Amino acid sequence: MPLFFCIKSFCVNRGAKAQAKRVKASLGRSAILLAVIGIIAKLIGALYRVPLTNIVGAEGMGLYQMVFPLYTVLLAFCGGSATSAVSRVVAKYTAKGDDATALRVLRVAFVPLGLASLISAACVALLRNLISGVQGNTAAGICYLALAPSLLFAGGISVFRGYFQGKSKMLPSGISQLIEQSVKLFLGLALGSALLSYGVKYAVAGALTGVSASELIALAYLSIRFAVAKKRRKRVIATLALSTEAAADVSVVTDRELMKELYSFALPVTFGSLVLPITQMIDSALVINILMHGGTARDEATALFGLFVGPVGTLVNMPAVIVLSVSIAFLPTLTAAIERGDGDKAERLTRDAAKWILVFVIPVTLAFFLFPERIVSTLYRRGLTAEQLVVAARLLRIQAVAVFYVGVLQLSTTFLQAHNKSHRPVINLVVGACVKVGLTPVLVRAIGVYGAACATAACYAVAALLTTRSAFKTGAIGASVRDGLLLPVAFSAAACVGFVCAVKAAEALGAPYLWQSLTGAAVFLLLYCTAAAFAVTDIRAALARRRAMRAADGGAANIKRRKK
Repeated sequence: MPLFFCIKSFCVNRGAKAQAKRVKASLGRSAILLAVIGIIAKLIGALYRVPLTNIVGAEGMGLYQMVFPLYTVLLAFCGGSATSAVSRVVAKYTAKGDDATALRVLRVAFVPLGLASLISAACVALLRNLISGVQGNTAAGICYLALAPSLLFAGGISVFRGYFQGKSKMLPSGISQLIEQSVKLFLGLALGSALLSYGVKYAVAGALTGVSASELIALAYLSIRFAVAKKRRKRVIATLALSTEAAADVSVVTDRELMKELYSFALPVTFGSLVLPITQMIDSALVINILMHGGTARDEATALFGLFVGPVGTLVNMPAVIVLSVSIAFLPTLTAAIERGDGDKAERLTRDAAKWILVFVIPVTLAFFLFPERIVSTLYRRGLTAEQLVVAARLLRIQAVAVFYVGVLQLSTTFLQAHNKSHRPVINLVVGACVKVGLTPVLVRAIGVYGAACATAACYAVAALLTTRSAFKTGAIGASVRDGLLLPVAFSAAACVGFVCAVKAAEALGAPYLWQSLTGAAVFLLLYCTAAAFAVTDIRAALARRRAMRAADGGAANIKRRKK
């Protein structure tokens, strides 16, 4: 009998371990799936502005971007941080076996967010002309009206996404993101093109109507998924009996306690996410008015601001999407290593994160700095005039510096978040934003719209340097200067030479402008990725270690056979 119980215990433990491994693998696949879908959705959203620019032009993009800073601020109040807060609380009570409380989190979160969404949408719709007048162009009023309904749906989307993620169901959140971006892309561009004949402001309003429609459809999808999941849950509960022991472990949690738990986490994150949108909202009021005060016509000032935040801002934001995704991938593992006290692994992970981020950021920075005319002309020749293309290229060259500092800032922020010091990057970003707000009026008066780009680059530079300083004070980052800086710079320089040679060769062969650019980009990527893969990612070292392990296993097997 003792032998029987030992064998039974062994089998149960082995089964439990196997189940744990399966759960871990499932969570890993879900996280990777959500990350990939998130990257695709964000890239669709970033690329959406390229055809939109070609439809509405620089003035239209100025109107489009005038409404988004305030919209982003209100979006943060209507549920910007609710997803992570709801996810955390739902996961907590689900792990305790208290599904009823996990479900109540939805109702507790819906009430204040629904009220905030309703008030925000009403304020934007009623005060649209006043707000656009303060910004310097009353034509943006109809754009605010088209975008206001999306605020009604933002809170519900955030809560549903948080609930599904808390239940470790990542697919609904990912699909809802794809729905948002796809509807915005197709419906927004279709409405913008259809209404262009009535005027630029109506075309922009049509594109923003696509944004509101995308939010409505995403909310409808999440509501249907939740209703189906709730029905299945009731069916499962009806077939299972709750054990007395499990019921004893579940304590009653009041709605007030749930509310406190939710917003003690959500409020700091919300305040941090408001820093840049508020500075962008200040920009939207300062830049246009200062340019007009200097003698620039209203339409031209709006167009210049549109070039700064539209075509150029879209290109600068694309690398930030990839950098953020890399940081999200490293953060959980880095946090776990630090919590376990495994300093060697934490240092190795930080070094790897620094290498991957800088390997991506440095070539993009050099490409934006050296070839802005080629990049801008390839993407926006149909929608911008020759003079506007020149202005956009100069703005992109200035903003190239910001791309590098965004990468450094995100790396240091990830390191501090893993060490439970997430408040430091927020404080440093506030300092950088204050520098930007102080520099913008001075520089815009001196050098026009280029001053706004210089102030933005200064903002990220100050925030990155301060955050890096905080990271070094916290612990050893362990970043390799050779792998993270010197080699990427050398490879990027070689790739740039290859780009120039390929473009010249294609031009000599009489290839169209677009094919010249695509050929150069292909050669650039081929040269850089090949060099980086073998010299930076340590593939050769990994292959050598694998061959050594196989040789060692083969030698051990030979020794065993000889002994037999």
